[in-house]
Amino acid sequence: KVGLGRGVGGGKSGARLGKGKGYGEVEYGVTRDIGIVACDTPVLTLVHDVQVVGEGVIPELATHDLPVDVICTPTRIIRTSGVLKKPEGIIWELISEQMYTDIGVLRELRNMKEERG
Repeated sequence: KVGLGRGVGGGKSGARLGKGKGYGEVEYGVTRDIGIVACDTPVLTLVHDVQVVGEGVIPELATHDLPVDVICTPTRIIRTSGVLKKPEGIIWELISEQMYTDIGVLRELRNMKEERG
């Protein structure tokens, strides 16, 4: 199994620069919560060579940000350091009403969580 983390750039530390809306992290959180992926499932991103950036270019990741284990470009496969922690699942307090509308499974998962207590 592998996960695909979309982004607009990546660093060799594993930091991934997304589009800033959090949808990639939410999708990853859903797959963690339902058991499709685990913390040791490799996350890959596909970018152009010019989108691989040096250390310090990507701001420090927040707890909800999804790092990558491998960066694939047209000419290289870069294995990152793998030391950055991946989110453990959906971080419910960061879910916006728009996300509930855009990602239908969130509503269902929230209802299941509430039923379990």
